[in-house]
This record gives sequence, structure tokens and C-alpha cells, in this order.
Amino acid sequence: MEKLKDETEIIDRNQCAYRKTIEHPFAQRLIAQEKDIVAVFTADDRLQPRIADFVSFDGHLAAPNIPLVKITDSKDPNFMARVQAARPDLIVVISWSQILPPEIINAPLLGCVAIHYSMLPARRGGAPLNWALIDGLHETGITLYYMDAGIDTGDIILQKPLSIEREDTVKTLLDKVVVLAPETLSEGIDLIEKGQAPRIKQDETQASYTPRRRPADSLIDWSMSDEQIYNFIRALAPPYPCAFTYLDNRKLVIPRARFEQGKLWIEGFFE
Repeated sequence: MEKLKDETEIIDRNQCAYRKTIEHPFAQRLIAQEKDIVAVFTADDRLQPRIADFVSFDGHLAAPNIPLVKITDSKDPNFMARVQAARPDLIVVISWSQILPPEIINAPLLGCVAIHYSMLPARRGGAPLNWALIDGLHETGITLYYMDAGIDTGDIILQKPLSIEREDTVKTLLDKVVVLAPETLSEGIDLIEKGQAPRIKQDETQASYTPRRRPADSLIDWSMSDEQIYNFIRALAPPYPCAFTYLDNRKLVIPRARFEQGKLWIEGFFE
């Protein structure tokens, strides 16, 4: 970019608003398949400020007979006691950022499985979809795997590729995930129930990690190329807090960017 002021469109901050459809597709899919869900454990509503696009399960589980337990700490003895009391055959972990203790992972007869949004062993760790966009990937994937004591290191059950188009933002990737990931989970659970689920060891020589992202990491580095800046902005688009910069000593939040006649344009609002 040549001059930030000449290529910045200031928009109303309400244009950045994004409200996710209130649904929990993983749980709803298992309910629709008449799986015997003995309990749902979810983040306490008080953690909402730390979780992008947090939507409570309250009123949206569509199965009032299923106990809903809200927790703040995976190491809480009461949480571990509740899980063990439920006596689950299988535990399914979706988008849970805290490390689970061995007492939880080893509690179910059939194991503890999780979904990760990359083709493991590549891109273990935090924010894999955001990093896939930042790094300009054309494809990533979804992995269903058995949890162990490591971070995303367990045996693989299933993997599905996920294409990334140049116009994709993290929101549109999440929209794809909402369709593909529940299908992957359902297929994997069927294999587990039939005793046919593979346990494919991860190749440690191919392992890589992506770190968690903090709000301060969203500050744009204008020394990057236009393509890198574009990828950075779309990786942090709503429902995430958005990339930002400072213009005339004011914070400029940038939810969108586009190329027009070979030139990068950004859209933002002052905070």
C-alpha cells in the first residue's frame, strides 16, 4: 500500500457486526442420530469475554433431558467427579481450549476423541484456521483423533480436506467447518461403535505447531506485502476481534479488505 489514508474506507462500526446462527451443530447432529448423550459439559457463561462468538447452550440444546454442566476449570475436582459419575462410553471434545487431565481422558471405555481444524500432525495447537489464512494456505483440513496427554498428538481416526478460496475469511471457513466437521465426527463415531476405527500414529517428523493468538497480535505490520496484509485481515475478520492499526493516534479497526484493479483497499472504523 502506498498511503494508508488514500486507500482506507471508513465505515460505520455496525457494518462489522456478525451474529452467528444460534445452533450447536455437533450436539444437534448426535441428538438427531439418537445417540445416548449422558451429559454436555460447556464453558461457563462468565468465560464469554475470552471466547470469540461465544453462544451459550442455554435454550438451544433441543433436548431438555440432557444434563448441561457449565465449568470454568478443567482441573476442578467437581468437574472430574461429574464426568466420572456420568460413566460415559465415549467423550467428544469440541473447541475446548483447556488441557484435560488424564482422569478425564481415561474415564470412558471407548476413549476420548476430539476434532482439530488442521491435517494433523501439521498445525497442532491454537487458532489453526486463523493461521491457515495468515499463512496463505489453499487447503487445510479436519482431523478426528483420540486424545492423549499431548496437545493434538493422539492417534488419528479420520481426516477430511478443507479448501480455502482466496475470498474466504475466517467466518466463511467456520461456515464450512460447521458442515464438514459434524459429518466427520458422525462418521468416526459410527466406526468406533462398530469397533472399526483405525488408530493411525502421527508422524512426528511432520509435526508443526501454531501458537494461540492474543488481541495484541492483531496489530498490522505495514512492512508486509499487500498479499500478506490481505491474508492477515481476512484471518482476523468477525467473529474475531479484527485486525487493527493506528491512524492519527486513533485505533482503526479493520474487518475487511479487498483487491480492486490490483490495489489493496481496506475498510475500517475508529474505536
